[in-house]
Amino acid sequence: MHQYIAVEGVIGAGKTTIAHVLADALKAQLLLEEFEENPFLSKFYENQDKFAFPLELSFLASRYHQVKQVLENPSLFHNGIVSDFVLYKSLVFASTTLENDQFLLYRRLFDIMFQQMPKPDLTIYIYHSVEQLQANIRKRGRDYEQNITNEYLETLNDTYLQYFKQLTNHSILILDGKKFDIIENPETKSELISLCQRKFPEGMNYL
Repeated sequence: MHQYIAVEGVIGAGKTTIAHVLADALKAQLLLEEFEENPFLSKFYENQDKFAFPLELSFLASRYHQVKQVLENPSLFHNGIVSDFVLYKSLVFASTTLENDQFLLYRRLFDIMFQQMPKPDLTIYIYHSVEQLQANIRKRGRDYEQNITNEYLETLNDTYLQYFKQLTNHSILILDGKKFDIIENPETKSELISLCQRKFPEGMNYL
């Protein structure tokens, strides 16, 4: 059984919902990203140029701290960890929002931190079309997300997939988010749970 599963996806992909289901089914400790506590998030969506760098730095520090704390102090009452984020998502987002000189500095900090952290046994990426992501964003109704553009979502989707190609020593499962929409299609829940108990080869695996 996988000891560390990370669920990833673009804004509105349904990461947290799937992470909850997997953690419950696998009796794993659930690790949720503390994004709503970030003081720069709403400011970033109002003025990306001004707040991109402090936002990305604060997210990197928060994600690193969360993962480090849980991995160094695993629960004795759970079978592994299921997270609704993975640390290298910081690099994906920063590469789309930061100016080149800022990103080079950010990448140096990221590389130092990333090398110290164990990789997930399995990373699950929930892929949705931009249209579906926008529908999900509207449905959950967070005010600061309502002006996110199609171009930004498309860029994030593309950047994730390009970055995954570099992670040749990671097992990455790319899921069709429409097929595995466990809210609209609850019958796929058992299939999803079964998939997450399988061992996949390193690299990108599409389902």
